[in-house]
Amino acid sequence: MTIKYTPMMEQYLEIKSQHENEILFFRMGDFYEMFFTDAELASRELEITLTARDGGQRVPMCGIPYHAADTYIAKLISKGYKVAICEQVEDPKQAKGIVKREVIKIITPGTIIAENLLPDNNNNYLAVLYEEEEELILAAADISTGECLWATFLGSQRLTALYDQLFRLMPTELVLASKIESIEKLNTFISNRIPHCTHTTLAIDNLKLVSDLPKQHFMTDDLPQEDVALTAIGCLLYYLHQTVKTDLSHINRLINYNTFEYLTIDSTSMRNLEVTRNVRDGGKKDTLLYVLDDTKTAMGGRLLKKWLEYPLMNTTHIIQRQDSIAELLEKPTLRQTIHETLANIYDLERILTRIEVGTASARDLVALKSSLVVLPTIKEQLQKTNTIFLSNLHFYLHTHIDLVTLVDTAIVDNPPFSVREGGLIKRGYDLELDELHTIARDSKQFVQDIETRERENTGIKSLKVGYNKVFGYYIEVTHSHTASVPLSYVRKQTLANAERYITPELKEFESKILGAQEKIVTIEYHLFSKIRDHIKVYMKEIQETARQLAQLDVIISLSEVAFRHNYIRPTITQTREITIKDGRHPIVERLLKRELFVPNDSDLNHHSNEIMIITGPNMAGKSTYMRQVALLVLMAQIGSFIPAREAIISPVDRIFTRVGASDDLSTGQSTFMVEMNEVAQILKHATSQSLIILDEIGRGTSTFDGMSIARAVIEYIKERVKAKTLFATHYHELTELADNHKTVKNYSVAVKERGSDVVFLRRIIPGGADKSYGIHVAQLAGLPQKVIKRAQELLVELEQNHVQSQNLSLSVAESAAATTPMSLFTSSTVDELLAIDITTITPIEAINILYQLQNQAKQESGKL
Repeated sequence: MTIKYTPMMEQYLEIKSQHENEILFFRMGDFYEMFFTDAELASRELEITLTARDGGQRVPMCGIPYHAADTYIAKLISKGYKVAICEQVEDPKQAKGIVKREVIKIITPGTIIAENLLPDNNNNYLAVLYEEEEELILAAADISTGECLWATFLGSQRLTALYDQLFRLMPTELVLASKIESIEKLNTFISNRIPHCTHTTLAIDNLKLVSDLPKQHFMTDDLPQEDVALTAIGCLLYYLHQTVKTDLSHINRLINYNTFEYLTIDSTSMRNLEVTRNVRDGGKKDTLLYVLDDTKTAMGGRLLKKWLEYPLMNTTHIIQRQDSIAELLEKPTLRQTIHETLANIYDLERILTRIEVGTASARDLVALKSSLVVLPTIKEQLQKTNTIFLSNLHFYLHTHIDLVTLVDTAIVDNPPFSVREGGLIKRGYDLELDELHTIARDSKQFVQDIETRERENTGIKSLKVGYNKVFGYYIEVTHSHTASVPLSYVRKQTLANAERYITPELKEFESKILGAQEKIVTIEYHLFSKIRDHIKVYMKEIQETARQLAQLDVIISLSEVAFRHNYIRPTITQTREITIKDGRHPIVERLLKRELFVPNDSDLNHHSNEIMIITGPNMAGKSTYMRQVALLVLMAQIGSFIPAREAIISPVDRIFTRVGASDDLSTGQSTFMVEMNEVAQILKHATSQSLIILDEIGRGTSTFDGMSIARAVIEYIKERVKAKTLFATHYHELTELADNHKTVKNYSVAVKERGSDVVFLRRIIPGGADKSYGIHVAQLAGLPQKVIKRAQELLVELEQNHVQSQNLSLSVAESAAATTPMSLFTSSTVDELLAIDITTITPIEAINILYQLQNQAKQESGKL
């Protein structure tokens, strides 16, 4: 049986059929209504009442007030849903039959524009993936700021490189514009590392048409030459047009991510080093970003995060940033003046986006004016600077005085949120509007006059004249005075204790006043729209200003942090060395409240100290020290000053870290398997220009297996990769490598023993450690005393057994030597002689070696 629905419900079903994957917000008066399965889903997710409506049959329904929609939309978007906003697109008073309705936009996690739905200091990226043969293209945009970028990934490792880029972008929505070969691996990575990212599949019939979109949208010089890249960017633009359904002129700059320009830090290392997200909950607190962020604008906060995620390789650009920080430190008054002034600047990038797409309010224009009005002060201060970086900011910073004057003249200082209810435009800006305001203002006195006169004429002292939106103007008289009401009063509404009337005079006045008020609203919205459109003309100039302000904000922030926390300027060179004196961990030193951070030196180079093998007990600071070196190098490569006494740093091309222990339960990989996978990636991608941090390699398997793997890894790095490496281990046997390789050096954590007590001095000193102090650490952790005592007994027993085993092996060897004729050319003495570098030892060292070799020869010949 065919169900017969009402005309309005038929309209709803027709629109809904075109938006099956979205929750349809169907505008009806002051509410957005949802029906059928959308209503059931929304009532459950939003925890609102599910009702029903007669639409030809009983239809499930729920609704929300249109003015509170953003809050409800935010909840749905955060749960991964999409929302289609269906508005009335004609005046109900003018409509013949059902009011015409259309979907004006689709809100998805990656296309949010509303200010209260976006994080201030984080971008909100929508990413599109397109794969063709062996070429994988990523195109991404933050529609709220107008940023757009693309990157190409080639070869067998393209998926790994893609992961690193996705981890930096943290997109909230990923659109697959083609079949992705390794979709299962991609899904696993996203679920593990980008848990709040939703997936969408985009079906496009005409790829040629889509690939032409970038040519219509961007400058020719910005466009890629490859057809595959053009298609990917076209798919991104196509999806944005399909969802946002408005002009996207604010997305006018296309950036190509070039891996050769930046220090590459893979997603694992970014996570281990806690550069922008902590390992605890993925938040900003207690990260390097948290430590360095003293920015005053949302734009600056987002840019600082980008600088940390994309450190520079170009020494010239690094030094230019350093020069600007140094100048700001030398001019504290200038620095503080700019820093305080920046606090008055709102998020220009997102305000401009709302202006472009037509959702900006009058408050946005006031915020724009408040931001632009301080620019002359900033430009005046920058005129006092000399460095290239700050001088460029001064040159490209526009003041936009004409726009400030326009908005200041036209828009009231504290406008209402809605632009369709009047109260936006200042008196004196428009003559016709002023006349209507005069009529509206005089109406209050006119109403008062009518009320006074009618009280006198009727003798009813409680009579009053009032107004409401439903019934308009009225005269209200209580029931006790009904007999005194004149015959000229026409009853309009009956209340519980009063009657409301209208008179010809009041009716005429109502028509005049309501007409004036309606005209005021119409004229004000028209004027506001003209001002908004005028600002669009200067969109690119203001965007450029916003970019300059963001850079200035970051440089000021870095200089403020350097000043407050005693950071120094590292010397940037191309000597391929990293030398740090009294370096401090930038995050840990800020977390310490009651104790001072113990600084440490670092010396890495390719001629004498390429690999540092660091031994020592747990909890003594090995991991902190190694992370510290990596973070200080990273800070230096964004141009920041660093916490140290002095430093010489050559830029590295990649930073790798393998620290910590974690299972990957989603793929069934054990801690050891995860560790080996990470080590494999490091050995595959590291170069002689890289910095490698390895912590406790091989501990997830048996002692001999682990030790063998650890040693083999060090030897491979030494012989094949030749990267600067810090290698922490509990395998004390690995310290022997330093005896045979001049670029491998042993270091350990200084420990002071006082009887049974042990104090970790947290100083890294030359030489290997001979103890692990594991039982002492267990005691610090709070293990029961009985367990500690028993462990100490077992340790003594095991050490004695080990010594006896060694003695037994030695006895066997001596017996074999006694029965074997001695030969000078097979003796171990010869091996030791060959290992001596005669050109580097001093005379006293040569005498000592000769003395030791003579004693050894005597032992082997039995003459000692």
